[in-house]
Amino acid sequence: MATSLGKVTRKIIHPDFQYRTTQPDRYDLALLELVTEAGFSNHILPICLPNSDISLSGRNAVVAGWGKTLPTNELMGTNILRSASVTILDLEECIAWHKIKQISVQLHEEMMCAGHKTGKRDACLGDSGGPLILLENGRWTLVGITSAGFGCGEPHQPGIYHKISLTTNWIKSVIKFGV
Repeated sequence: MATSLGKVTRKIIHPDFQYRTTQPDRYDLALLELVTEAGFSNHILPICLPNSDISLSGRNAVVAGWGKTLPTNELMGTNILRSASVTILDLEECIAWHKIKQISVQLHEEMMCAGHKTGKRDACLGDSGGPLILLENGRWTLVGITSAGFGCGEPHQPGIYHKISLTTNWIKSVIKFGV
């Protein structure tokens, strides 16, 4: 496997990952070990991991990605890194928003949602695996990973993200011990 950064020597999938065909995947997280260090550039920078007790609901975060800008049938995303500001919702509000659209969604503690009542700003197809970040105590912190959604930028249809604060310890153990 290769990325634009270089050759991947190992892909480490979270041990509790569950692929689900009609619902968001559980523990939708994997780490990639590269042959060489990625190095830094405008689009590649270090980021902090959150503490397990970080407060997220109601906060504004930034989602970024190279995916589609509209939910069309086109195969490709954009060649320009895009970002959007989204508000983090608590799970009950997220489920309620989906019910407005008659979507029955199963969300779990390792998931979180972010979006806007009016839609318009959202992750889209091709953004999966990308970051949801927020400024925490003056440092950019990775709080989510783009995982799923029902449409792109639709009113009352927030994006669904893996909640990093619940897997920070696993990430640190893999990095430290090379699980």
